[in-house]
Amino acid sequence: MIIYLSHPFKTLLLNLRLILPKERSVKMLQNARKRRRDHNIEKIRQMINIAYYPGYRVYLQNQGFNINHPLNLTGNLDKWAALKQFLEERNISINTYDMYQDFKKIDIWLIEDAVPDRFKFLLKHCINPRSIIFMLMEPPVVNPWGWRYLKYYSCLFKAILTWNSELTQKHKKFFHYHFPQRFDRSKHSYYNSKRKRNLCVMVHSNKLSSVPGELYSFRRDIIRYFEKRGDSLLELYGYGWNDEKSSTPFFTNLYKGTTPDKKETFSEYYFTFCIDNSVVPGYITYDPLIAMSTGSVPIYLPMPDSLKYIPGNTFININDFSTLDELVLYLQDIINTNRYEEYRHNGWEFINSERYFPFTIEKFCEDIFKAISILTTTCFRF
Repeated sequence: MIIYLSHPFKTLLLNLRLILPKERSVKMLQNARKRRRDHNIEKIRQMINIAYYPGYRVYLQNQGFNINHPLNLTGNLDKWAALKQFLEERNISINTYDMYQDFKKIDIWLIEDAVPDRFKFLLKHCINPRSIIFMLMEPPVVNPWGWRYLKYYSCLFKAILTWNSELTQKHKKFFHYHFPQRFDRSKHSYYNSKRKRNLCVMVHSNKLSSVPGELYSFRRDIIRYFEKRGDSLLELYGYGWNDEKSSTPFFTNLYKGTTPDKKETFSEYYFTFCIDNSVVPGYITYDPLIAMSTGSVPIYLPMPDSLKYIPGNTFININDFSTLDELVLYLQDIINTNRYEEYRHNGWEFINSERYFPFTIEKFCEDIFKAISILTTTCFRF
């Protein structure tokens, strides 16, 4: 009697069990499994090619890995350059997708943010969803489409990277990462000793959103509040303000233009407003960390789980004040006092502690590699 199954390898093994003595068939089965495992290991030892689809076309031609790129002002490309080196040490090559002439030679795709154009690209080139890792970077306020349809397309992929701590706790295919920030510790004394120009600074671009939960309007409320005070205790930097051509025009006499170096700017003020575009679990971005490293105290609107990652004594929690008047009074009371220096000391101590490790580039590379490993252990199976 011959038994046929859909999988030829399993068919062979099952029929061997029927016609051979039990001991011999078990031994042959073990040897076959060993040969199969060795074959997979040998395949994995070969160079694995990863295609990176960046969020902006300006980072194609491998410019996303170029730390000398003009747009790498705050070190936002440092993590990608470090990831490239980290993977190459493990026999994995990563390049922007346009560097590959033949997409068939690509084993894994790492794609920033799920937006319609990305899916059109995947369909056009008939790319297997099982070879794709989507990296969710923008929150629902910025990418509402990607989050609205997440439950429908997530089933297509084996691994999805996200900062959203709720998703990573509920589903195994979601892998957590933080936005990393690297600091030049040799500049700490320089930043800490810089003379302060004013009480507060805000460095954000002028944006608006109709998505519920957005905080762009809250930033505007803060700006208008300081305008009405008339004492110029806040100075504003960023793109899109006082611009007649802006799609969301906003004019204010507090605007000082753009800044070529956010770290230098933060260091020149006692306090830095760090208001992200929304409040979502796990969404901890660069600004409060940059402020701590440059001798400025963050005025932070924390995420629901921020205290799990960042000590509460390193920033001023805007939720602790019922009004902006109350907040400003507190700020004025503590400048040039031991309390103010405690905030600065605690922030710098946190950045140099083991607790900061989740925000390091090293941990970022490990988190990405963990998701990649899921695909490398499955994409070469029979």
